[in-house]
Formats: sequence, structure tokens, C-alpha cells
Amino acid sequence: MKFVLAGFRQNENVRYYSFQGIGEDRRTRTEFSVGVDLTLLHKHAIPLQEAPLMCAVLLASKVGGEQRPSLMFSEEDLLIHAEQRARERAEHQNDRKPKTFSPAGTRTPPSPTLIESRNGPSGIGLGSRVGSPLS
Repeated sequence: MKFVLAGFRQNENVRYYSFQGIGEDRRTRTEFSVGVDLTLLHKHAIPLQEAPLMCAVLLASKVGGEQRPSLMFSEEDLLIHAEQRARERAEHQNDRKPKTFSPAGTRTPPSPTLIESRNGPSGIGLGSRVGSPLS
């Protein structure tokens, strides 16, 4: 079954995302709703933009033979997601190349490069052209 986000509604601190479950035959459609407590999202530093995808993943994992039309994200589910997110960020930070550090004042400015022109203008600068005839 595939899930398509149909919209959301909010009741106080809980946002309910509506999904349409589309069956393998592409004709069978079932309505689902997943609730997320926005206070818990904030508590675990999960961006609001990630909530719809998290809900779709939760639906895919929970909806099997039994079809419950309404689910609610538990704090445990959000905590698992937050921990996974932190691991992925740490791995990403480890993959980055370290920046070289040079204390202020010890940096030497790059020396200008001299371009020798053998056949006329060098072609450097705004609007300049190499002095070759057009073909």
C-alpha cells in the first residue's frame, strides 16, 4: 500500500495528518490519520517539516493485515526518530573534511599571478576579448 498526504488539521498542540492509502490495484483507497504532538516534536528537536514523512513511515510500518484508520505518534516513537537523526548527523559530520585553521594575522595574501601575453591582449577583465578574428 502507498500513502499520499491529503492534508492536515490541528487541535491545540496536536496536528493530525490525513493520508489516503492506495492499494496495489490502484482503485482501493482507504483514509488514514496520524496525530503528532507538536510539543514533543519541539522537545526532541525534530523539525516540523519532517512530521509528514515520519507519519507516512509510521503508517507503512504499522498498517499490515489490520487497518487502523487512526494512529498517534508516541513519545517513544519520536525519541527513536530523534536518536536516529542524531546518529545520521554525527556520521555526516565525520564524513566532512576538517577545515584548516590559521590564526588571525598569520595568513599571507595570495600573490598576484602574472599572465604573459604572447599574441596580443590576455583576455582578462570585463568585456575584453582575445584579439583573434572571427571565423
